[in-house]
Amino acid sequence: MPVCGATLDQPQLVVTLTFLWAGTVCGIALNRLTEGSPMAIYRMQVSFGADTAFPRDRITITPHFKVTISPNPQQLVDDLSAAMNTYLSANREVVVKAYDAEALPRSGPPLAQKTVNAGLTPGSPGIREVALCLSYFADSNVPRRRGRLYIPAMFLATGTLPVRPTQAHRDALGQFVTMFKNLGGVDVDWVVWSRADRQAHTITNWFADDEWDTQRRRGLRPTTRSVGTLTG
Repeated sequence: MPVCGATLDQPQLVVTLTFLWAGTVCGIALNRLTEGSPMAIYRMQVSFGADTAFPRDRITITPHFKVTISPNPQQLVDDLSAAMNTYLSANREVVVKAYDAEALPRSGPPLAQKTVNAGLTPGSPGIREVALCLSYFADSNVPRRRGRLYIPAMFLATGTLPVRPTQAHRDALGQFVTMFKNLGGVDVDWVVWSRADRQAHTITNWFADDEWDTQRRRGLRPTTRSVGTLTG
């Protein structure tokens, strides 16, 4: 019985059927039937414990990866959580979850997840909202081929931050690039995932400016308030 141009004797069709029941278009699934080999695009949600145990107070980044041979989301989350834990010297909880970046709708349970240092949420040494932007692109710095991750400044330096990031801060940011590029084996690529054209592009270039960025969403909830009135 043909389904969207594929036949039931194709082993990869199980992916197609999953998407059809989810109400997505057939073409999304058929993109995975590439030369008889499975392929997957994973949105990795990496969250870090900080200051409190409340989920809203976690700091999160979301790199994307393409796996072209024998996709194994559990292996990928295991590798990424181990790499992050090593970089951070095992000083905080790290939770890594893998989601199918191609799935529509985007919501749903993770395909795999891993937690290390459960319950370890150290106090932040500085302002949580301050970050250094890791910008990257695939071949050309144009829309749909570029992206960015905001790495917390407290992951890059200790003590009082200078007015501008130094070369040492940008070098520390480069360690994340090395981590992502070397993740997995030769079949794993760090990519820009474009939801608009539904394509994954392997990252070729990165850069970081000497200016801090602010991620307001990473701020804590207020715990007290000072008030006053004006008279006369």
